[in-house]
Amino acid sequence: MPSRRPALLFLPALALGLAVPLAPPAHAEEGPGEPPAARAVTADGKPARIADVLKQCEADGTSCRFVIDPKSGREFATAVRSLGNAVVNCTASDMNVDRTVTLRTSSTDNIGGEISGKITAEGTVSASGEVNTNLTNDLTNENKTPNLKDGPTSTNGTKTSVAVGGKVAGSLSAKLAFEAAFKATFSKSWTVDNTETTTYKSTVKSFDMLVFGASSSMRRVVGRLLTGSGAAILGIAVDSPSMVNSSTFVAQTYSAPESLCGRKRPTQNTQPDGDNNTRALPAARAPREVPARTALAPGARPKGSVVLHPTAPAGS
Repeated sequence: MPSRRPALLFLPALALGLAVPLAPPAHAEEGPGEPPAARAVTADGKPARIADVLKQCEADGTSCRFVIDPKSGREFATAVRSLGNAVVNCTASDMNVDRTVTLRTSSTDNIGGEISGKITAEGTVSASGEVNTNLTNDLTNENKTPNLKDGPTSTNGTKTSVAVGGKVAGSLSAKLAFEAAFKATFSKSWTVDNTETTTYKSTVKSFDMLVFGASSSMRRVVGRLLTGSGAAILGIAVDSPSMVNSSTFVAQTYSAPESLCGRKRPTQNTQPDGDNNTRALPAARAPREVPARTALAPGARPKGSVVLHPTAPAGS
């Protein structure tokens, strides 16, 4: 991937909760808000308990399927949140910072993690709903046979171990039913979680503080879970890392609070290094690090912001 220099611009403050949204990329919409409330119904449309419908999927997995509503899905960017600690320079000299920042985005759903959480049966699911698992089975056969040397009867145990691709027709749970529908709808495998990183090189001026944040690129999929008996869970929403968009990182510079350094800072501004991708900066004294949420005062305004790009595209 070719190197891209960061863009210098001013953004809203990353407040204590860093909930002020960074302007999302042109290919992503603003956050869709809270997911809809899922509800369960019986075959004749009467209200039912979500847990009861999920149990039907576990008990009779071959008839449990997920139906996605493509029109209700959307790509979106989350609000900016903090990453790691703030880097504070409380000395009279400039400090060189070379920091790799990592953002991990995980999937969530509105039915208690039944789709986004870990389940017992894990495997690779095809668009048809067939689950491929790598199983090792120990089979022991006991046969009562005459054995003249040991006596009139004896037990001969046979233990056979196999490690082959086992195939199970149909989905085994709500999670695998969703995976099958996702692959059939988008022709891609569902990404449960995703990790993106970026490296930022900068010179932090005396009595400046550098704070990192990120806006995650996500995809919301909405649909319904159906069982063989006709019962269903409607309005299921699953938010997962985007397959097509990369998240956006941001580095913001603030004046360090007097409570951290004990004195006011000079007037120089922290600027990004001329090349944030190729030229190594000389060694510098270790900066002080503090949690960003406690270091930033309510309503603090950044002196400047640099938008960074991840080193690899989302979903790679």
